[in-house]
Amino acid sequence: MTELESGTRKDWGRNALPATLYLGVIALSGAIGFLVAGGGSDPQERSFTIIARQYAYDPPVIRVNRGDTLRLRFASLDVVHGFYLEGHDLDVSITPMRTAVEKRKPSDPDFLEQVEEVVLKADRTGKFRYRCSRTCGFMHPFMLGEMIVSPNRLLPTSLGLAGGVLFGGLLFTFFREKRA
Repeated sequence: MTELESGTRKDWGRNALPATLYLGVIALSGAIGFLVAGGGSDPQERSFTIIARQYAYDPPVIRVNRGDTLRLRFASLDVVHGFYLEGHDLDVSITPMRTAVEKRKPSDPDFLEQVEEVVLKADRTGKFRYRCSRTCGFMHPFMLGEMIVSPNRLLPTSLGLAGGVLFGGLLFTFFREKRA
């Protein structure tokens, strides 16, 4: 066995504990960040009035938490608009000057219901786009909005991992210098 091989083995034995601690701290901090993000607030009932006008929705972005019950009311300021919410089997036809809307389920062509408000549960996290499903003019394809359902686990998990890398690096350096 050459000196280089034996030196490498000695270095590995000397650095095994700090390296293991380093990886452990990173994994633990990432897990803590992930779990902290999962807490969130208790589900609430939220009401929104979505106003459609040629080529825009107001509000353009709806932010809710997972588990919230949403009560959506609709109004059109000019022409007939639609409201198709991706991933939720919901298509609404909004007629101007009327409070009632026609609710459809794209998965069931026979389903048609007249309602004053649409109630739905935000049961999945993510970003869901809504768009106009009735041709309302030449800029119709650009009539979009989005519903964001939190919790956003990416930010707290990333912060936890970054803190773990920093703290783990300090521990690694400390143990390496102590053993040298």
